[in-house]
Amino acid sequence: MGAADEHHSHLLSSHHAQMLASVSNRSVESAMETIVHSYTRAINGFAAKMLPSQASMLQQMPGVVSVFEDYTVSLQTTRSINFIGLEDASGNTAANSLWKKTMGENMIIGVLDSGVWPESASFSDAGLPASLPAKWHGSCASSASFTCNRKVIGARYYGFSGGSPLNPRDVTGHGSHVSSIAAGARVAGVDDLGLARGTAKGVAPQARIAVYKICWAEKCAGADVLKGWDDAIGDGVDVINYSVGNSNSPYWSDVASIGGFHAVRKGVVVVAAAANGGIGCVVQNTAPWVTTVAASTIDRRFPSNVVLGDGSVYQGSSINNISLGNSFYPLVNGRDIPAKPTTSPESAMGCSPGALDPAKAQGKIVLCGPPSVDFKDIADGLKAIGAVGFIMGNDADGKERLLSLRFTMPATEVGNTAANSISSYIKSSRNPTAKIIPPTTVINQKPSPMMGIFSCKGPNPVVSDILKPDVTAPGVDILAAWSEAADKPPLKYKFASGTSMASPHVAGLSTLLKSLHSDWSPAAIKSAIMTTAYTQDNTGKTILDGDYDVAGPFNYGSGHINPVAAADPGLVYDAGKQDYVAFLCNIGFSAGQIQAMTGEPGNCPATRGRGSDLNYPSVTLTNLARGAAVTRTLTSVSDSPSTYSIGITPPSGISVTVNPTSLTFSKKGEQKTFTLNFVVNYDFLPRQYVYGEYVWYDNTHTVRSPIVVNAVSRLAIGEEKLVSEI
Repeated sequence: MGAADEHHSHLLSSHHAQMLASVSNRSVESAMETIVHSYTRAINGFAAKMLPSQASMLQQMPGVVSVFEDYTVSLQTTRSINFIGLEDASGNTAANSLWKKTMGENMIIGVLDSGVWPESASFSDAGLPASLPAKWHGSCASSASFTCNRKVIGARYYGFSGGSPLNPRDVTGHGSHVSSIAAGARVAGVDDLGLARGTAKGVAPQARIAVYKICWAEKCAGADVLKGWDDAIGDGVDVINYSVGNSNSPYWSDVASIGGFHAVRKGVVVVAAAANGGIGCVVQNTAPWVTTVAASTIDRRFPSNVVLGDGSVYQGSSINNISLGNSFYPLVNGRDIPAKPTTSPESAMGCSPGALDPAKAQGKIVLCGPPSVDFKDIADGLKAIGAVGFIMGNDADGKERLLSLRFTMPATEVGNTAANSISSYIKSSRNPTAKIIPPTTVINQKPSPMMGIFSCKGPNPVVSDILKPDVTAPGVDILAAWSEAADKPPLKYKFASGTSMASPHVAGLSTLLKSLHSDWSPAAIKSAIMTTAYTQDNTGKTILDGDYDVAGPFNYGSGHINPVAAADPGLVYDAGKQDYVAFLCNIGFSAGQIQAMTGEPGNCPATRGRGSDLNYPSVTLTNLARGAAVTRTLTSVSDSPSTYSIGITPPSGISVTVNPTSLTFSKKGEQKTFTLNFVVNYDFLPRQYVYGEYVWYDNTHTVRSPIVVNAVSRLAIGEEKLVSEI
């Protein structure tokens, strides 16, 4: 930060203290002590400790556009690099890989997370240039116990540590895992419990990393989050990864949406996790200037099968390195051995600690499930009563979900059908026995990808006319760097699953694209990733969700990332600050709310449109009555002239036409506008969201956009009720 910037920052901080003093009957010096953070670099504001009455008075002061209470949010690869096409099957750079053109040299990825374990080999600076990128204006909170290098070039920390040392060091593993996926160095001979042994590396392995420790013990205060955004933008990062949840509050009061807006305004690409939560969870980080990433599998599995005494074999999955050898052991169903007559059937079936009779479990393999407590607690409880292993049946709803869970004793998880069959075998056999085969690593599994069962889904809960998530990326059983303070014994590398792991894959890809195309805006980079994504798995069928049902745009957005195609998309849907301000007007923001969001006065036209008018790479229309017209503008990013034709797969019950039906671009940077016309056919309209797509294509490029429509009923628009609805 230069002298002029420091002077500006000091003036803003003093002004913040004066404002606080005026509502708290304190001196300016005393008020300064209550300020937690002053945001002075890209955002003008502050976080402070105050009474509700003082906050109310502050809200009434001239020039104050928004006051909101602080809140907390939560934290949300050996094979994945091959799976997304950067390497071939032998681990070499693929012939058409984006790595042939760039590996992220001279780029900086800002990671807002739980810090980093700087001693990890994934953060080695071997082979990196001695000089740092000239655009870097950040710093490192170095100490005797924490130092940066030419890979991790910046490190800051914020907030209350909860007893942890006040430094940027990661003690949970999350931040290290995320950082190494995005930009970790190549490290050979990596594995977790002997599984998935190979070479770990990040998507942009030559990029530099700047870490902003906003989270402690997996909790992240909003005030600290916003300060991390402010610093990352001011420090000069190119891309920000945010594998953290948010509140799904209106954008003007959501710290990630505010920070992300100011980052994109400065040309920084913003990528965020779609959030985790399982069945029914709703996508987070939904602002249109953010690339929101769902999580899906790669083509690697860790089978750990069950062999019964009658020779039957059932597929299971597990992550552990504890073997029972080749011996069969007595097999019992937890449901049949409750500790007491008063033990609930659910506790006994789930093998909850204290729920089983030790005398009847000792020396046996126990069939459990569905679980009602954490798997580690189940394992600890079973070990305490002398069981030698367990088989976990997954869900009570009949689904065939199969996850690679980490167990601390011989164990495996099986699907619902297998669990029922094993239970029947126990009932019908006088002396039921079983053995658990230790897990192995297998690749080229089908179908892949599949959506992670935990990956949160659309529709967008904040603005339904913007499709979220935007894309999906590898986020299940990803092996990456870990904090050696997180586990006992310490682990250098560990499997982890979550949209938190998917997001840095896209952050790394965005870094490669920005390195290759320095003139592309954040919106152009996002468009390239979205319009080149694919929706079919390696069997040629539509990607499935975690329940083996057909997935759709609310699961994966535009589809699974395709780095090779994203490097040359042909056309992009571009957008900038004014487009986003118009979007805020269209979704009903007041002038004050727009100023709270953007830091500048918002002047909206008298007639407002709808959220779907934003020049976005997907089209979503909710509460559509009769019909609508949607306009989009494409920009050529190709060096060659070309004519594109249109292909349309309309949603069920919706007629879609496009005008014009072909677009000719004579030079790079040229723009063309077209209109999509939607008409509702109420005779064939299902009572639900319906999906389709439209594609612009030439001889080289395919520019695909999903369509999502939810039409209102005839009753809602005053038309005659359908006979089928009577």
